[in-house]
Amino acid sequence: MNVKVHYRITQDRAGIPQDFAAARRFVTSENQSIEDMAKSVLAADYQIPLHAVEICRVEH
Repeated sequence: MNVKVHYRITQDRAGIPQDFAAARRFVTSENQSIEDMAKSVLAADYQIPLHAVEICRVEH
């Protein structure tokens, strides 16, 4: 399934507060938590802590 995830980044990797919002498409399977998978991928891509990623909306 292809979903569009709208997210917000609340801090950069140095811990400085940020207010960055964007959207990205993800391919997921049926038995996978979309929000958890998106948060972990985004945190790894931006090299930030997991709690710095907020999922705002998921479009199917």
